[in-house]
Amino acid sequence: MSSCRSQPEHLREWFAGAAAIRPLASFDAPDSWAEHSYREGVVLIGDAAAASDPCFGCGLSLTLRDVRVLRDRISGIKDYAEAAHAYAAEHDLYYSRLHRIHGWFRELWFGAGAGAGADAEALLARALPRIAEDPTRIADFIALGPEAPSDETARRRMFGED
Repeated sequence: MSSCRSQPEHLREWFAGAAAIRPLASFDAPDSWAEHSYREGVVLIGDAAAASDPCFGCGLSLTLRDVRVLRDRISGIKDYAEAAHAYAAEHDLYYSRLHRIHGWFRELWFGAGAGAGADAEALLARALPRIAEDPTRIADFIALGPEAPSDETARRRMFGED
């Protein structure tokens, strides 16, 4: 076996004098969505229907859910326009729940950036110790998707206001 300079002990030497200076790049990734993802014979699915901030990693699962829901509506309702409207109405419900949860995560994790102020710092100081004690306080959208509780009780619990 040959020696490789990328072994962990050598990495420490490579980065011994390194210092983080600032992010190299950033981009604005606001959520965007169609108010109703069906109109005049055109059905939108995936990012065309609703795109969430990619840092939350929900794009592919939303697309697959859209396909399944649309398939189920088309299979169960003979009138395609009626089926498409039913899909769009259901999409509006599950995307709005996920969008609400993402807003909480944005507020909790990204709201306390440089210059965010005392309110953001107070939120972190209140919420994080309670989350550390009980990780179920976090809305688990990774496992549950839009079925994760997203009502006011869930928000208050996540933010340690209960």
